Amino acid sequence: MGEPSSVSIVMRDIELSVRIGEHAWEKHDAQRLRLDLTLRFGLRDYNERHGGYVNYDPLRAFVKAMEDRPHTERIETLARDIIAACFELTPTERVELTIMKPDIFPEMKGVGLRYDVARADFST
Repeated sequence: MGEPSSVSIVMRDIELSVRIGEHAWEKHDAQRLRLDLTLRFGLRDYNERHGGYVNYDPLRAFVKAMEDRPHTERIETLARDIIAACFELTPTERVELTIMKPDIFPEMKGVGLRYDVARADFST
């Protein structure tokens, strides 16, 4: 039968300047961080329960405000906070997040994490 129909809100190629990292050279200045964020909804819920519209502006503001946070040691902490905000600020059923540090090592384009989290599986 396959997966149920869905609709997604997609926020791509978000670039932030965030104080992050546990390496000594990362603790002095802000680092570039790149995000891709997808909020997935069941098609019927999106259209019937949410009227075919979900306001993602509060989530965008939350993500942008990460540039003002104090230094964070681990990328996992930022990822958890972003995922929590997705569930708190929108009625999304599932969050896909890719979070990358593109400048951490010169021999690669970046290092990061990719999450695919259902609301039912997430706890803060």
